Amino acid sequence: MKESFFKKVTTIIAVFSLMLTAVIAKAQDKIEVDTGEVKSWLEQNWMWVAGGAALLLLIVLLSRGNRTNKVRGTKRTTTVVKDAGGHTKSVTTTEEKF
Repeated sequence: MKESFFKKVTTIIAVFSLMLTAVIAKAQDKIEVDTGEVKSWLEQNWMWVAGGAALLLLIVLLSRGNRTNKVRGTKRTTTVVKDAGGHTKSVTTTEEKF
């Protein structure tokens, strides 16, 4: 009795699963393909604008780093004294505020 009940339940579940699979497969029939032209990233204008902005920002940040002493109003001078053999004898750093 129990075996026939489980067989019927298993058969019903199998049939229901196959019907559900068929319904899902039928729902996937409409496929739309975009026939537009595929472009590389070099052909997209926004990539050039973003790259130019990033390059400009990088140049501005790097050029500002060289002027930090002038903005603060100080000037540093380093003097290195070497002997005839090329060995360093002394190093003097002076800082002037203006």
